[in-house]
Amino acid sequence: MSNKSFEERDAILAKIEVFQAHLELLKRTNVLNDAFPIWHDGEFGAINNFQLGQLPKILVRNPSL
Repeated sequence: MSNKSFEERDAILAKIEVFQAHLELLKRTNVLNDAFPIWHDGEFGAINNFQLGQLPKILVRNPSL
């Protein structure tokens, strides 16, 4: 094999490695986390900034659910 063939092979292998790393990142990506962020707001859970639940002494600021 010529040096050009080795360089082409190495370039292809490098691209494969980059694409495999990108694929692993995409496998761990969850679109639901972007579409429906779940968080907490003080003592309450929140989905898309909608507060979930209430306590007897703390009322819901914006009754969204």
